[in-house]
Amino acid sequence: MKTPNSFFVRFILLSFAFFELSAGLYSSGGPVEILDSSNFKKSISGDGIWLVEFYAPWCGHCKALKPEWEKAAQALKGVVHVAAVDADQHRSLAGQYGIQGFPTIKLITVQNGKAKTSDYNGGRTAQEIAKFAMDNAVKLVNSRLGVKGSGSSSSSSGGGGSSGFYKGTDVVSLSSGNFDDLVAGSGDLWMVEFYAPWCGHCKALKPEWIEAARQLKDKVKVGAVNCDEDNSLCGKFGVQGFPTIKYFGPDKEKPQDYDSGRDSGSIVAYAMSRWEKFAPAAEVRELTDQEVLEAECAGRDGDASVGLEPARAKTLCVVAFLPHILDTKAEGRNAYIEVLKDAAESFKGRPFSFLWAEGGKQPALEANVEVGGFGYPAVVAISPSKGRFATMKGALEKGPLKTFIDNIRKGGEKTAPLQGALAQLEAMEPWDGQDAASYEEDEFDLSELD
Repeated sequence: MKTPNSFFVRFILLSFAFFELSAGLYSSGGPVEILDSSNFKKSISGDGIWLVEFYAPWCGHCKALKPEWEKAAQALKGVVHVAAVDADQHRSLAGQYGIQGFPTIKLITVQNGKAKTSDYNGGRTAQEIAKFAMDNAVKLVNSRLGVKGSGSSSSSSGGGGSSGFYKGTDVVSLSSGNFDDLVAGSGDLWMVEFYAPWCGHCKALKPEWIEAARQLKDKVKVGAVNCDEDNSLCGKFGVQGFPTIKYFGPDKEKPQDYDSGRDSGSIVAYAMSRWEKFAPAAEVRELTDQEVLEAECAGRDGDASVGLEPARAKTLCVVAFLPHILDTKAEGRNAYIEVLKDAAESFKGRPFSFLWAEGGKQPALEANVEVGGFGYPAVVAISPSKGRFATMKGALEKGPLKTFIDNIRKGGEKTAPLQGALAQLEAMEPWDGQDAASYEEDEFDLSELD
């Protein structure tokens, strides 16, 4: 039989258990500052840095974090505010900061009365928390001094600001100041990483991202946004963890999340599959001078002193030597050019070029590929890197030309070495798109010859 005393004891124990939950994880006399709906706005109104944990008293991860959070708060006392909000008791306040899970840690930097907020997704030890806080404290001090960059001791190891994270690589540093011009307002395809320089996963991705940018150069742009420095831009795209990678295709208003492998091979394969789908077909150009040959086929080194951009050699250059305009007129020549355009569309996304010249106008190039002044149209495919060429047999029509190119790709066409170094082209006026000028023959009386 239960005595009144046993009921009293149970009541007292349950009361203490309820009080412990309702009182939250942290005591008012401890190193962690207690924030709630009544004091939150006033507390963070002054300039400084706050690390705020939004927690629930019943949350196991929150309980595991408590000793580390208190240790970090003690170490940062007088330097950075370390606080906590019981999100169970103050749901409206948690809702203002979009809290969806526990614990969620927010970095709030207040400068000149303006607050910037970002998520902390780093380690959960006191040392890692304190280091993150100090890096941001140094950043705030440097901002007040007008010093660019993070200035933290971690910058040399990849933990600093965006100024050093991808400096000297093919990765484009993006921010609110240039994003609209470079990404949203461009016709280019973009792969964009949203990162934090202190994030371990971001540091692990860094060399892969750099290598992907190198391989994708001149095809898909590769950029990066430092969310520590540009929280508003990251918030615009719903970034909640690091690194987050998004693909910006033709419709820049609807970026797609990238969820594949974090190695350069997977990143490049994903980007190239999009590029091959949306990239424009290679322009069919007339070989009017050496610049066209280098830019569209042979490749060249750049020369900044004269504004000459570097160009990569193409894997395959398809060159058609077309009949004289008197033989085909404009209609016939345009029909041949359309065949080249059709092939360019079929093989877009590949490092191929499609070029043409009037037969006899570039004799040195014709000699390179053993096209000898007659039998036009003549079509050859040149591999600049291998110094070899293949000659197409048959009519210059859509089906046969695509079959010829496919056979070369599969190793099914006989090739021969170029006859000498690739020629220097003679400069000439481009075709005006018109028929050749007609010539009126003079009439005369044969008797005048007597």
